[in-house]
Amino acid sequence: MISLWNSHKVATSIVSGFLVVIVAAVLLLTFLDWNRFRPALARAITAKTGRAAFIDGDLSVHLWSWTPTARVQGLRLMNPSWAERKVMLSVKQLTVGVSLGHLLRGQIVIPRLEVATPRVDLERDAKGRASWELGNPRGNPNGDHQPAKVPVVRSVVITDGSLRVDDAVRRLRFDGSFVVADQSGKDNASALQLHANGSLNEKPFSLEVGGGPMLDLTPSKPYDFTARIRAADIHLDTTVVVRKPFDLGQLDARFDISGRDLADVFYLTGLALPNTPPYRLSAAVTVDGTRYHADHIEGHLGGSDMHGSATVQTAGARPKLTARLESKSLNLADLEPTLGAVPDDTLAATQPTVRHGKAVRASQPPPPPAGTPAKTANTRLFSDAQLQVNRVRGMDADVTYRAASVKVPKIPMKDVDFHLRLDDGLLTLDPLSFELEQGRFSGEVRLDARAAEPDTSIDMRMRDIDLAEFKSAGSSAAPLSGTLTGRVQLHGSGDSMHRAASSAEGTVSFVVPHGGFNQAFAELTGIDVGKGVGLLLTKKDSQAAIRCSVIDFRGKDGVFGAKTFFIDTTDVLIKGRGSVNLGTERLDLELKGDPKHVRFTRLRSPITVGGTLADPSVGLDAKKLVGQGAVAVALGTVLTPVAAVIAFVDPGLAKDQDCTQALADEPAARQARAN
Repeated sequence: MISLWNSHKVATSIVSGFLVVIVAAVLLLTFLDWNRFRPALARAITAKTGRAAFIDGDLSVHLWSWTPTARVQGLRLMNPSWAERKVMLSVKQLTVGVSLGHLLRGQIVIPRLEVATPRVDLERDAKGRASWELGNPRGNPNGDHQPAKVPVVRSVVITDGSLRVDDAVRRLRFDGSFVVADQSGKDNASALQLHANGSLNEKPFSLEVGGGPMLDLTPSKPYDFTARIRAADIHLDTTVVVRKPFDLGQLDARFDISGRDLADVFYLTGLALPNTPPYRLSAAVTVDGTRYHADHIEGHLGGSDMHGSATVQTAGARPKLTARLESKSLNLADLEPTLGAVPDDTLAATQPTVRHGKAVRASQPPPPPAGTPAKTANTRLFSDAQLQVNRVRGMDADVTYRAASVKVPKIPMKDVDFHLRLDDGLLTLDPLSFELEQGRFSGEVRLDARAAEPDTSIDMRMRDIDLAEFKSAGSSAAPLSGTLTGRVQLHGSGDSMHRAASSAEGTVSFVVPHGGFNQAFAELTGIDVGKGVGLLLTKKDSQAAIRCSVIDFRGKDGVFGAKTFFIDTTDVLIKGRGSVNLGTERLDLELKGDPKHVRFTRLRSPITVGGTLADPSVGLDAKKLVGQGAVAVALGTVLTPVAAVIAFVDPGLAKDQDCTQALADEPAARQARAN
């Protein structure tokens, strides 16, 4: 009995001791001065974010509830040392509650989050350093910047918030205000409000965001909001659905965007898109972590429709764009802005926006400011517009494009196909092809922007081009008939098309193995001026048979001279000489004809081709009227080995009967004329 009694006393003492400890702990925690833990809490925040943190006000904790709550006053999170402003985030008061029941099961659920007077100041400098990149993300060798994981938050209330953004890379600067109102039990679509104004690429910028109250949020209930951006001529409207509230790595969105030049969207997205004419596009976008996928892309670029899908992957050293795009009808003029021409703003107002499969006539983009000089036609074929090498180096791409039909003046083109690859500053278009009713242009283009000065190479082939398809206005027949085969192989360097053309070297060669030549033009090359003019005046389209034609230009430093230039017809051997200057874009060519039959009366006057590449001029040089005796001297260009030119263009042409016969006759013909 004594033993049992002693055991009972021991047990009672132990229980009493535990009760004393618990009571003491309760009293200690109840009356504890939590401010003593402010330095430890600040150090923990600093270690987690990589930013110096300070708590200037009181820290209080209320434990005795199923929802323990902590309140922090005067919280500051500092910017990195390179930033212009010292403080990235300051909060007058932050109140956070935690669900004790979920915490005991190993889950963090925040029933309520209240933020009073937050001040947010975000910066990114020209080197790409961003103050919002916490925890040293640049230390990750894979560059895999996944969206931050946020605990489940059931309700959020934010009062009197302000936001400042200064992004030197995107050239985006704005100041704004935001709130999330406590609208419990009300269906208020404007509980979330963000208003901001500033500049994007030195043009006016505004941002409006609206959404419902953030109350009774659960992972199974999506949260949606709308956003509206205006940046000069850029109009962007979107609806965003957050599949799981506060999980910004899982989003669905629908957007409609329009503007004057798609390249300007770089400042919103960071994607190096090409220059375009005015555009209107819509798409459905899904976000899964670092993958952004746009489906059902619909709209217009200038007068060309656009459809397809695209994916952007932001994981890795550079974002990568993968796209599959197509057009039912491509207006070739819409490619001119990509090559440096000034886009035509009037097209933007004529094209509808496609929303959810239906065409909707959208409002016109705002007109340019008063006093803006009128745009003039681009008189140069090669633009001086500088290549934005920082953009080309800043992303990768894999894009395929196809147009079923093509609108282009005087050229019966029907298909365009290309495969564009961009890898660490090296851009290739391979293959690049244009299909005609008869014939095909195909080849590859390579632009290497990895070095200080971009380097461009072009190798394009023309096969079986039917010259009869190229008719001038008002003419029932083309000036030439037959099939043309050619090759353009150029290499140049420079940060614009004009500079690359000015430094270009290479070869431009064309061969017409057989066909027909307008008799009037043949006569005007020096055989019989009177007869040639007569044929033109009577609009007769008689043809002289072409036995062979070879045109071969060789160039260096942008100047291409005619090394081989002849058109051998049944009645006339036409030879050409001169040069084309790609730097000045000036033409200086001359054509002369040598008869194959005796003529007793004629005047000899060469045909001249002058002007520019964009605006050539053809005429007679009356100052060079000469007598019959100067034929041998005036023939001009001495033929280089023609077989080498034909092999360069297409080795198979060497077997063509017409060219083979013409070349076999050429030495004898030259000897006969010399005698």
